[in-house]
Amino acid sequence: MAQYPFNIDGSTEEGQSEILRLWSRAELNMSTAIFILKLTTAEFVQLAGRHGVSPPSEEVLDKRVKELEARVRPQLRKRKRDHIERELSEIQKSISETLDRLASVALEAQTYGQVEANQSYSVIHARLRRALDEIVFNRERFAEARLLESTDDAEFEYTDASLKVLRGLDPIAPRPDYYLVGDFNHVHPVTEHDILWSWSQGFLATSTAVEMLNLEEGDTIEEIALQLGISLPREEALLPIVAAAILGDEPVTGDTTFTVRRRIRDGRLKSYFRTDVEARRWFEDEVRRQ
Repeated sequence: MAQYPFNIDGSTEEGQSEILRLWSRAELNMSTAIFILKLTTAEFVQLAGRHGVSPPSEEVLDKRVKELEARVRPQLRKRKRDHIERELSEIQKSISETLDRLASVALEAQTYGQVEANQSYSVIHARLRRALDEIVFNRERFAEARLLESTDDAEFEYTDASLKVLRGLDPIAPRPDYYLVGDFNHVHPVTEHDILWSWSQGFLATSTAVEMLNLEEGDTIEEIALQLGISLPREEALLPIVAAAILGDEPVTGDTTFTVRRRIRDGRLKSYFRTDVEARRWFEDEVRRQ
């Protein structure tokens, strides 16, 4: 609503008419108008009747609400986004400082020959480093989204079509089980559960998974997987270098597996199972022919 119009003299007939007019246009609410004119509600209603001024209609109120929302909503959105940006910045700073301290602790453990402690610290350090990379990446995406939003706002007009009820949307799809493990990363797994899950889904060859697990003598990867409730792979996964050869990839900066690993990361290749690799090769050949 409009602020108190100090240039209007409420003691004059003209001033009273102007205040009543602002009220009828919903630019001034009744409580403010009554306060300005120093009247009771009953006296205000009588004054409006004498001047032939009607209360604001539903159409006028709706129009006023839309005008206010069009002006206020961008300000509220900006405040929320500024707050998120500050929180992301603080989280990034906190993780960076924690990484430095953790690296120092791990170095001390290594100096004093505490091998197992050093390995545990290294695992934690790797997880925090991945978390920091995710924060940095998402801050960049957040900045891009804000830039796009500011561009869209210039062409945005607040109308009835802007108010939509979210009906008929698809239900939320259940996330894969591996997200419930924590900070699971099927490209660079760290924990025992992550390694086994990657192996079961074809992201790791058996030889690679066994090497990462450091199994004790007599243990097999199949037994451990079943004990943890992880299904066995439907077929043997290929090594990345073998998959790259099937796909006909050329080395990138000397790395033969660079392109095939990138397909895994962005989801273009489902797994290193031979059937998936050969299906991807067929698809890429078809795209080239077209």
